[in-house]
Amino acid sequence: MTTNRRSEFSNSAQSAFEEWRRRRAGGDPREPETAYERQEFGDALCSEGKVREAIVQYRKAVEMEGDNPTYHTRLGDAYAYSEMSTKAVAEYRKAIKISPRRAEPHYSLAEIYRRCGKWNAAVAEYRKATQYNAMNPFYRYKLGVALWHVGLREEAVSQLEMAVQIAPTDGFYHFCLGDMYAQMGRVGDAIIEMQQATIFSPRDAYYSFRLGLLYAHASYFSDAIAALKRAIRLNPEERVYHAVLAEVYREVGNFERAELHLTYAQQMDQFDTANLAVVKRQAEV
Repeated sequence: MTTNRRSEFSNSAQSAFEEWRRRRAGGDPREPETAYERQEFGDALCSEGKVREAIVQYRKAVEMEGDNPTYHTRLGDAYAYSEMSTKAVAEYRKAIKISPRRAEPHYSLAEIYRRCGKWNAAVAEYRKATQYNAMNPFYRYKLGVALWHVGLREEAVSQLEMAVQIAPTDGFYHFCLGDMYAQMGRVGDAIIEMQQATIFSPRDAYYSFRLGLLYAHASYFSDAIAALKRAIRLNPEERVYHAVLAEVYREVGNFERAELHLTYAQQMDQFDTANLAVVKRQAEV
């Protein structure tokens, strides 16, 4: 289910690096002087994979303007990227102390807690991130996942429903909501959301596959066959898709088509077999 923190960080760093390179190409020979320039240079170093060197620049930015929460957050991000969680947490907490209503350091702190298995602490920080940036659907999604993990499933669903309302044309959030509905036994609602996921992400084979599983679970076999065939067209090498479609064909008595797809599925390895067992338990195909 995920856009992750590191990709966001890398994208930001890449943009800064391009700006830095344009400045250098324009003949600007100066070394970074201001805190902002230190951050910019740090972003450029991160874009080149030089995170340790970037940390030096972010530290200098913090030393120059210690009351700026952005620099503490960026330093925390670099620490988190380098698996220095304790130092990352310290920087996020400094950013929060300076600007308690800024969403980003709460989100970043929640991510650290999540990776450390401190789910209740993660929930508390994700809540604050969504409180201070209520229209960020990704924050809602992350809060929903954390709530689900600690057993607050109804509230988790509510967060995903809000994410869908905020980003109604993003197939990812429809898929995640549909997955939660399915796990709660709300198959009809799950089908609707998976349909939306395939509409807004028509090239995603897995979304079509999961929709096919839901149709099969609800005994809508013709719809299941159509969705699974679409998944196979998008990813013809996925042997699990062929195996599931073979079972659906067998269910409707089309043994010839079932045998054809079983032929494609014969080369399944141990991972494929385990994956098939999981999806069969999920959808009871």
